[in-house]
Amino acid sequence: MTNVLCDRHHAGLYRSMQLLSRRLGWALHTPVGHEWFDEGYWRFGAAHLGRQLADQYLAVTDDWVPVARANGHLLTEDPEFPGAPVWGVTLDAARRMGWSHVIATVQDDQHGFARFAGEMGAAYVLQVGNTGQDVDWHLDPLALVSSEVPIRGRGVRYHQELDPIASAWREPSIHAPVIRSFVNCMPSIACAPLWREAQALMPDIAFAEHGIDGRDGVVKPIDAIADLMAGSLFGWHDKAHGDGFGHVLHGWAAIGRPVIGHASHYAGRMGSVLWRDMETCIDLDRHDLPEVAAIVREVAADPARHARMCRAIRAVYDAVVDHDAEERDIRGLLGMPVAVAA
Repeated sequence: MTNVLCDRHHAGLYRSMQLLSRRLGWALHTPVGHEWFDEGYWRFGAAHLGRQLADQYLAVTDDWVPVARANGHLLTEDPEFPGAPVWGVTLDAARRMGWSHVIATVQDDQHGFARFAGEMGAAYVLQVGNTGQDVDWHLDPLALVSSEVPIRGRGVRYHQELDPIASAWREPSIHAPVIRSFVNCMPSIACAPLWREAQALMPDIAFAEHGIDGRDGVVKPIDAIADLMAGSLFGWHDKAHGDGFGHVLHGWAAIGRPVIGHASHYAGRMGSVLWRDMETCIDLDRHDLPEVAAIVREVAADPARHARMCRAIRAVYDAVVDHDAEERDIRGLLGMPVAVAA
């Protein structure tokens, strides 16, 4: 296995990089220790927040366990993905290692990681997963693009791989109709008033608000999230600020539960294909809230209709997400041999 360095700031994204590493035969490591920040390699949020994010993501806390006989190497795991080890490496230890690829996943890190890649004789890779992410194409990255950002140089567009638990189809079964949201900061985003109005219109339907600042709290680990999604009538996924790749939206589609939200929020973005009014979703661009409430009640009373919508959104997901084909594209971009099927 070859060593690959990748920054870590988003649990689902880093898990997708772990799964990609498994496909490509990489030993994935992430920076730990403030030296990465102090020497200008890791700069996430530095322009506006100073050292705040470095203290959050680089600090060697009690969660990190030193690896025996490997000075500067540490081990932890993300509570969202237990059983998936996260290997950390200090800057001093990283300089003593050989690296095949160095991957930045946020725009603030691209220049520092490109510099480190050059110093270590490694290929510089940029993972582009945020909507509107700024890419410095003058750095000539090998770009792995899982958002709508245009590719102006060498790159491929692909879908981030979800944890197997989060991407497994679940047969629908309605016991108590519930609509769930996993949109972070729901109480304070632009779409919050509509979310609250919908609940007032449907007192006979349960509503759950998960995620950061949500009244029902953050849910971990990933199997608990998947179970809650699978037990939902609909996912309420309404974000005027949109997604880049969209882990939650693709999670709803993979598990197979229809969504409610504005399809227009996803126009031109990775998740746009998942929005087919009255097939895979209830599009708030096409239906006012009283009509939405009537449709929800009709679907709740008709398990066969709900099951058709569940299968429809999963069918669209299967039609557009092909990780094996995307792996071949990624291998081609990175100059790696294409895996031969056994």
